[in-house]
Amino acid sequence: MKNFYTNLGLLLLLIALSVAVILYKPINLGLDLKGGISMVIQPDISYAVEQEYQRLSRDIYQKLKEEGLKVLDVVAGKDHIKVELLEDGKLVEILEKHFPRFEVKRTEANTYFLTLKEQELVQLRESVIGQTVEVLRKRIDELGVVQPVITKIGQDRILVELPGILDIERAKSIIGRTALLELKLVVESGRKESLEAKLTPDLELLPSEDGSEWFLVEKVAVITGGDLKTAYTSQDEFGRPAVSFELTDSGANKFVEATEKNIGRRLAIVLDKRVISAPVIRSRITNMGQITGQFTVDEAKELAIVLRAGALPTKIDFLQESVIGPTLGRDAIEQGIKAGVLGYILLALILVLRYKTSGVTANLSIILNALMLWAGMVLLGATLTLPGIAGIILNMGIAVDSNVLIFERVKEELKLGNSPRKAIDLGYKRTLNAVFDTHITLLVAALILFQFGSGPVKGFATTLTLGTIASFISNVYFAKFFLEALYKLRIFKL
Repeated sequence: MKNFYTNLGLLLLLIALSVAVILYKPINLGLDLKGGISMVIQPDISYAVEQEYQRLSRDIYQKLKEEGLKVLDVVAGKDHIKVELLEDGKLVEILEKHFPRFEVKRTEANTYFLTLKEQELVQLRESVIGQTVEVLRKRIDELGVVQPVITKIGQDRILVELPGILDIERAKSIIGRTALLELKLVVESGRKESLEAKLTPDLELLPSEDGSEWFLVEKVAVITGGDLKTAYTSQDEFGRPAVSFELTDSGANKFVEATEKNIGRRLAIVLDKRVISAPVIRSRITNMGQITGQFTVDEAKELAIVLRAGALPTKIDFLQESVIGPTLGRDAIEQGIKAGVLGYILLALILVLRYKTSGVTANLSIILNALMLWAGMVLLGATLTLPGIAGIILNMGIAVDSNVLIFERVKEELKLGNSPRKAIDLGYKRTLNAVFDTHITLLVAALILFQFGSGPVKGFATTLTLGTIASFISNVYFAKFFLEALYKLRIFKL
């Protein structure tokens, strides 16, 4: 008797908590129900490799000079670095000590070709993909998208789904912008033709934003986007939209030192290899700065977003993009609700016809199962998708299986001459192990789908996982309680 009322209290508490959670917060709807944008993105790995060779070539040139080698040139190509020396030296020994990532091949006297080892290229690709995913996630979080999907598919592609966002051009401009910010000291500015003759390995030539002017700047940046603490929209001295930024402590120290030593020189603000502006350093600057240009208010906001989120490690290509309207979502929800209600009614009728009053308890278990499943999805912030609705409907069918096993076993005990109370006890105990194994097997399958699936598969796996847990609680733990309640009310029939 004590256990009966304890279980009754737990049941009422579980129902109350589930209803409270469902009423407190609406469930998140997926792309296929709410509408939004779906994109498949591919980071440009070859460009990332080329940039890595560019970066390493500068480090190698500096190290060789420090070691006293007479260097003619260090030139980075798309897939190698070419090193030319005036006379042979200890190049191989220096590279093995300081740059072990390279394979070194000598082609002719005093000329060497350096290529990254195969395992280094694999690690670089994985790093680029991982960093791209993280930067995209930060940028999309800044947009305020609820429950976006950002996941790697295949070896080098990324699936991005943005529920509730329908402006695909704005989304692409924020997601796809490299946003590589660099502040570099200007050596000279003018026409491209006149500046090209003055290029050295330590300098590079960059265009202005509109291409009307060219700047010869130092390759090594004073600070980069990695030194930013935050960025936000502001106004310049003329009231036009601008982007202000604050630096980290280490970035501020570098900025102070550089501006203090270079008062009177121009400092180029470079964004994605284009000079946005090049103001003159009038005094020592500490931890704050401002990017000015011909920005609209929306452009300034978008630039602040991508700067806060960080720069993408490489260019990205949009392989596939589609906009799904919310009308499809409403239709899908209506059809899913109709299918669920119809499925439940048919199931309820079959259970009552087959198991009489005991079939009613199975129907109560299904309702409790659906209630806990819905509350669990809300509580965990899970997203309901169209395959997820299919998972819920499928779970209704699976949920009743445990009750059927218990009912059939109780029937067998009744045929053996046991009283209804004893038949319920024995039927439940002798079925429990098989039911437990069934739920564990189903849970493992659902977790595997969730781990290795993506998009729609994850939506299906989410509802199947939560539904399996809810099924075990409602259709196994409370199964005996429901049958005992019928027995106490003297309406037990099977």
